[in-house]
Amino acid sequence: MVTESSKARRAPTPRGVPFFGNLFEARRDPIGLFQRATREHGDVVCFRFGPFRYFLVNDPAGAKHVLVDNHKNYVKSRNYRGLALLLGNGLLTSEGDFWKKQRRLAQPAFHRDRLASFAAGMAEDTQAMLERWQATPPGKAVDIHAEMMRLTFRIVGKTLFSTDVESDADRVGPALTVVTRYANAYAESLLPLPPWLPTPSNLRFGRAVRTLDGVVQRIVDERRAGKEENDLLSMLMAARDADTGETMSDRQLRDEIMTLVLAGHETTANALSWLFYLLSRHPDVERRLASEVGSVLGGRMPTLADLPRLGYCANVVSEALRLYPPAWTFERQALESDEILGFAVPKDSIVAISPFVLHRHASFWDNPEGFDPDRFAPGPSTEARSKYAYLPFGGGPRQCIGNSFALMEAQIIVAAIVQRHRLSIVSGHPVELEPIITLRPKYGIQMTIEPQRRLASRPARESAEANGAPVRAATAC
Repeated sequence: MVTESSKARRAPTPRGVPFFGNLFEARRDPIGLFQRATREHGDVVCFRFGPFRYFLVNDPAGAKHVLVDNHKNYVKSRNYRGLALLLGNGLLTSEGDFWKKQRRLAQPAFHRDRLASFAAGMAEDTQAMLERWQATPPGKAVDIHAEMMRLTFRIVGKTLFSTDVESDADRVGPALTVVTRYANAYAESLLPLPPWLPTPSNLRFGRAVRTLDGVVQRIVDERRAGKEENDLLSMLMAARDADTGETMSDRQLRDEIMTLVLAGHETTANALSWLFYLLSRHPDVERRLASEVGSVLGGRMPTLADLPRLGYCANVVSEALRLYPPAWTFERQALESDEILGFAVPKDSIVAISPFVLHRHASFWDNPEGFDPDRFAPGPSTEARSKYAYLPFGGGPRQCIGNSFALMEAQIIVAAIVQRHRLSIVSGHPVELEPIITLRPKYGIQMTIEPQRRLASRPARESAEANGAPVRAATAC
């Protein structure tokens, strides 16, 4: 049993309203609340959300304690119940021995050797998107978030399930928006209404889930009726329990596929959307990136072998993930009382680590609000930085299984796009954070697409601010 010491202090608690505490502030602007609280109270803060105690830990040592050193004392928090309505008992929501078994079954699909076979498909799908962009009239705005959602969904379908899901993209995107917002609201509610109650919100959620279930079922049905493939879906369908010899039930298979569809494309699409927003605000970074990509690729599409020579591209991806991590916060629940950085954490408390806030901690990052890809260049400062100051994929045993897949995918997509196009934020378009399950751009990101070759005529003194208004609900530029 883990216990707090008698010398453990009570964590500071921001003032709130009777009974509800800080609940309404958290619903209105969770990121703003977290940032203010850490500035005013320090790196461990205890919020009151109705009857629940919610600890924010904003320190690498504290994060390591929760995610690694004492991880057996923590499970996914009760707030994951909203996600479980969609994902069931998949990798993201399951616990204990069942999670370990499912993780072992899925792990081989993300082995380094298998990732190499995915790279060509990622480049091919990106090429198809770029060819479609060629028909875009000059000056016409497109929603880059919608474009990235469509592209990463297509890549996940082909690489992990050997299935062409292009025809499903127009239905899946809106359905995911509905279910993620619903899951977030359900988790935040002190007394959530049962999903079977025929309220307008529940009915919308049910329709969206049926849409997603239909896509997943089609993928499974086509595989069972067609040829065997050497992909993740085949591994999951053929896997047998070591003790019973049983294969996955249809429900288990559905939950894992749904988890991988959501985690495998939603998060990467968000990361890429914010990355291109940042590049449009920082033309000096964009020009340097385009120069590197052009010199390495010489006009052709990127391959896996090119990635080691695209060091600045990798740094740009890492820096975008620092400022706008798709998994902007993750939570655990204490099975027994604990002590974190000298503060008492009672049993059943929720403990949160917010990469969005931690990645802006001035004690661990120089110019934390700035967009500076060079901070990830190899060198003494990078090597000295705590591993747990940077957590875009979480950490410890439950670190995201697809982190290498996502990084490779992002670098290939970014290199392919930047070599051919320059994306500019539409002046006046509202860019606002929507911190729900993932960190989405609330109104999309409207951008114009311009051939890269025209950049030579642009003045070098072009200001970042001329390309769009700053993002709301955050101070990062």
